[in-house]
Order: sequence, then structure tokens, then C-alpha cells
Amino acid sequence: MIEFLCGDITELEVDAIVCPAHKYLSKGRGLSAQIFEQAGEEALEAACSQAGGCKVGGACLTPGFKLPAKHIIHTVTPQWTGGDQWGGSDLHLLANCYDSVVRLALEQGVKTIAFPALGAGTNKTPQSMAAHEGLEVLVKYADSFERLIICLHWEAGLDTWRRTYEDFFARRVEQSRKTG
Repeated sequence: MIEFLCGDITELEVDAIVCPAHKYLSKGRGLSAQIFEQAGEEALEAACSQAGGCKVGGACLTPGFKLPAKHIIHTVTPQWTGGDQWGGSDLHLLANCYDSVVRLALEQGVKTIAFPALGAGTNKTPQSMAAHEGLEVLVKYADSFERLIICLHWEAGLDTWRRTYEDFFARRVEQSRKTG
């Protein structure tokens, strides 16, 4: 099951939190900057530098350092280029971010993980599209984790994720009725 939490992701005691990153894995803006500052900028920058960068849609793992989370999984989110194109390349790359994070987490034995709304902050992906792409992936893996959390700092954004989640399951029930 996926949990929805309004709060500060940097305060969660989980195995891993997810950090939106750019390809060099250095301190970015928004949530990335907050994570670097809370984890201990110098130590996290050194770990990210050692990782050597990452491609868009990819993921890499570093220690959580001063965070309550044991690990930080960095994923390079695409920049939203605009338009209302469901299934466009930006959204495909965003889905790859979620998939890469989940696969890496499973490889590393992560049992509890918290995600922000990847791509929906400084990268400008519309919240509803970010929620749809993220949940399409996360629902497939939810049973592989003890806790899978979507953590946003504002209730309105979190409501979009909750509604998208509810709509996703309503569509699944309707499809099973038609085929069953």
C-alpha cells in the first residue's frame, strides 16, 4: 500500500528518501538544496562527486549522513518542456526515474522509502501528470516494500496524488469487471 504524508521528507525515519537531482548530482534548488543542507553539504557533495554523475531517468545511492534516513537515492528528473502531451518523452523519462529508484532500492535491501513529487517542483511538470506517472510505476512495486510513502509539504499537492491514486484503482476495478 502507498501512504500519503504531508510533511518534511528530510525528517522521515526511513531506509531511504528520494532526492531530485541533475546529472552532476551536485546541490540543486528546492528540495535538492534542502536535502543537501540537512544531510551535511560537504559530506553529501563528496559522496555525489564520487558517484560520478547520473543520466536523466537514472538513480544512484548515497548515505543519508545527518538525515534520519539511512540513504538518499538521487534520481535525475527531466525538465518539463511544456505542452499537454500524455505519453510524451518528458513523462516517459519521469516514469523511468521512479522505476530506476525502485529497482535500486530493491537491490540495496531498502524496505521503507519516501518519494517527493518528482519533476513537479522546480522542473515544472504539472502535478497531475507527475502523480499519474509516478503512481503508474509505484503501484506495481508497492507490495515489495514495508512502507512506500509519497511525502509532500503542501496539502493541495498531496490531494492531487490521493485523487490520482483513487482514480487509478477505480479504473482497475472497472477494467476487471469488463474482463471478468
